[in-house]
Amino acid sequence: MKGVFVPDNEENKYAYLNKIACETEVHLQIVTLTKAVRLKTRLIGVDPNMSVIVAMGNSSEWIYAKQYIREGQKVIVRLMNTDQPNANLVAFQSNIQKLISVAGRWLLLDYPKEVQQLPLRQHRRLPVHVDAKLLHPETKKICSSGYLNDLSIHGGAFVGEPIKKASLDKKYILQVMLEGDTKSIAIVIKNTKKANKRGHLIQYGVVIEAEAENSKQFVEPLLIDFLFN
Repeated sequence: MKGVFVPDNEENKYAYLNKIACETEVHLQIVTLTKAVRLKTRLIGVDPNMSVIVAMGNSSEWIYAKQYIREGQKVIVRLMNTDQPNANLVAFQSNIQKLISVAGRWLLLDYPKEVQQLPLRQHRRLPVHVDAKLLHPETKKICSSGYLNDLSIHGGAFVGEPIKKASLDKKYILQVMLEGDTKSIAIVIKNTKKANKRGHLIQYGVVIEAEAENSKQFVEPLLIDFLFN
């Protein structure tokens, strides 16, 4: 896993996991011999030293994954909630302990033997490398191809080919690919500089121009995919 900080103190290692709020979004990856099956769900709760409980979904992805959901199945769990000021990205490996349907359709997962986490502050830009493009907001033509160099909930840095007639405070569409799907969001260029002394690439500091929830929905999956894959 990339850039992951693992606390040395055993107590601190699990303290954050034990206190993660219910309804936090959970990304499950079912480990199979042929492909990774990815699912989204929500946290029901954590029973310290016993189990982690997540809801079972009813989307088409969950229906397809039903063949793999069984006791003893290995899974990778990723949680992130940027609504909290001291939020962390959390990831761990586990096994499905039990399927229950008493008060709801839940999965009981084994309590992890090891937790990996990375502090995430809303204004902190994390180093990433995500292929991306900047498009003209009206024509949707590609203005520059490159990659995101760092990223936060509010913006980041795009490194790419020089944009003709680029100027500060000019709007563009930031486009990325995630698990085969195209994701786009409006951005504004706030500063520019050469990416390196010898190369011709330019680094554009950008701010996301979107409602907080839309920004969160765009950024969080990118961070999870990059940091925990």
